[in-house]
Amino acid sequence: MYGCGLRISEAVALKPADVDKQHNTLRVIGKGNKERLVPLTQGLLQDLRKIWTEHRCCEWLFPNRSRTDHIQADNVERLFRTLRRELGLGESLTPHSLRHGFATRLFEQNMSAEAIAILMGHEDVKTTKRYLHLTEAVREQVQEATASFYVPLFD
Repeated sequence: MYGCGLRISEAVALKPADVDKQHNTLRVIGKGNKERLVPLTQGLLQDLRKIWTEHRCCEWLFPNRSRTDHIQADNVERLFRTLRRELGLGESLTPHSLRHGFATRLFEQNMSAEAIAILMGHEDVKTTKRYLHLTEAVREQVQEATASFYVPLFD
């Protein structure tokens, strides 16, 4: 979810056929059954290949135990809560936070909001721009811009 900015529903429903190792892309079916392609790093491709090699389920990258369907999103959320608790991470960290983190890192790398919107599957770039408040670069810009607003009262 983090490596490609996927929604949990998009991640659990991935199929081996969605991986295009020739073009290093991942075919994602998003909200409203809309298809998009996202870049797939070599590291993530290797991890997905290893996961698939261990179960070799021909239909799903992340099959359920009986291999009759993909793993359900609520199972991933439950696992995420367990891991979060075991690692002592805050409750505000959710699977969707991984998606936010992906977008935030892209903003910090100066990628345009329009390009990020395409990668995230957002219809409106305004949705993508909500992530701007999260970036360290923006916080630093605000601090620099407002530094001259306040003159210290005391030396």
